[in-house]
Amino acid sequence: MEKGDFARPDFDLAPRAVLRAYVQMRLDRRHVSTGGAGLLTGACVQSPAAVPTPTQPRYPGAPLKISEDRLMRITVCTRPFRPAGPRLDREQFDAKTVIHNYGHGGSGWSLSWACADQAVSLAQPAEGSRAAVIGAGVIGLTTALRLAQAGIAVTIYAKDLPRETRSARATGVWSPSSRIGLRSAVPDGFHDRWEGWARSAFATHQHFIGSLGAPVEFIPFYSLRSHTPPPGGPARNDFLHLSGRVGDLGPRSRTLPDAAHAFPVASARRGLDMAFNIAAYTDRLVRDFLALGGRMVRRSFAERSQVLALSEDLIMNCTGYGAKALWGADELVPVRGQINWMPPQPEARYGLYYEDVYVLSRGDGLVVQYTGPNDDFGYGIEDETPDRDEMRRAVRTVGSLFEGARV
Repeated sequence: MEKGDFARPDFDLAPRAVLRAYVQMRLDRRHVSTGGAGLLTGACVQSPAAVPTPTQPRYPGAPLKISEDRLMRITVCTRPFRPAGPRLDREQFDAKTVIHNYGHGGSGWSLSWACADQAVSLAQPAEGSRAAVIGAGVIGLTTALRLAQAGIAVTIYAKDLPRETRSARATGVWSPSSRIGLRSAVPDGFHDRWEGWARSAFATHQHFIGSLGAPVEFIPFYSLRSHTPPPGGPARNDFLHLSGRVGDLGPRSRTLPDAAHAFPVASARRGLDMAFNIAAYTDRLVRDFLALGGRMVRRSFAERSQVLALSEDLIMNCTGYGAKALWGADELVPVRGQINWMPPQPEARYGLYYEDVYVLSRGDGLVVQYTGPNDDFGYGIEDETPDRDEMRRAVRTVGSLFEGARV
């Protein structure tokens, strides 16, 4: 539309004659309703109902229902921590090309798309060729999708199918710097490399916002400080923390005045966190992969030679912590993490962090996780047996926030 369109006579939305008639009609109605013309003598005339004064919204949902009697299940995940950071490189075995893509610590979901892009770039597959992806977690799924999108015939081989993998037991929040490496072990240039991954992956996740099932969404998140903070201390290991390099991504948080929240805490900050509904996100990735002609085969491999015996000449090693046994990746360190699950609360979609406990209300359940005083918590522990004492501690801690609270 050109600027001059608004000056055309036939574009006049309210000619003066129409406006005069409308004003006169409103005046006539007002005169009749107040009995000024004598037409409603003796009639009962009601005053207009008072318009309620808008109230300041407090929180985006109801109180979170956190108690031991609401527990659905406990899941434990072994994060594949690699001190030097994720392994992304190419290795040749005669006619077989192997691309390694594993060791993402607690950043697998967050960095998956960017690392998949780099893995495919390292492979340089010819269109129409065939590839095998070993592992069906989020790293395997995204790598397989990127290959399929490039016109490659892809088969995923995995002992555990997507819903059975460690990826399915993840917390489900944007955490690209979570146990990504040790300051003393990462190679030169890693910080810049990581930042590139984080920015690229963040942009790709945005494509899923608003999709069916809400696989990715931004939800309100509250960082709460206790009147009596639990004892803490620095980690023994020099874990790398890089989130400050991408602090410009996403909305900023702000400190709330005491009158703006009902939590019994010393202070509160409110922000928006990008969260992954793991069940919906996994389903979406699987559907997209199969729609592109991908295949998925349940198969176990006892040793590397069995992988190299596959008919495909291009092999993507996306086995996560499984690479320790299958590929001799002795540098991998397990980091145990336990999630306690409550039923979903669609009326209360937000998250919080309080006294070393993380809570996230996802579409597939309410996540309650004790994170420990620092990043050493769970380090080196491979045992995936649920710890009910840990569960009770976490539930008591955050459950107390909602005893009589109005949020």
